Amino acid sequence: MFLAAGSQAGAGSCQDYPAAAARALKPRVEALRLIEREAADRMQGFDTRPYAYLAAQARAAADAIGEARALAAEDELAKCPAAVAHVRRVCASAARALGLALDEQGAGGASRISRQIYAQAMPICEGLISLSPLRTPYRASE
Repeated sequence: MFLAAGSQAGAGSCQDYPAAAARALKPRVEALRLIEREAADRMQGFDTRPYAYLAAQARAAADAIGEARALAAEDELAKCPAAVAHVRRVCASAARALGLALDEQGAGGASRISRQIYAQAMPICEGLISLSPLRTPYRASE
């Protein structure tokens, strides 16, 4: 009887995880999107913040989204009977990719591959959080 109750509780958290993670992460992902918009403005000369500052902000967002204990808990989702989206891991990866692209931009220009990695990861994150993807130079294909 106890085993059955525990099994049901685990199944419930497996099913509820993506929505719960989305609610928890939405403000952090919104902050990351703001950094992306500021970086796009910087490319056009509308923002004066250095790319190094913006890259540091993106890395801080990655650390907040991909907090070690939360990622360890998310790894436990592998025990779920059906596949469950690893929302934190996807969004943290996107934030790290933006940080890399911004570091490169500050050093003379973001490489096509760093922008491509970000352009592929961030829309997945936004989809998991139920946000419409942004359109910025960091997501544009050349």
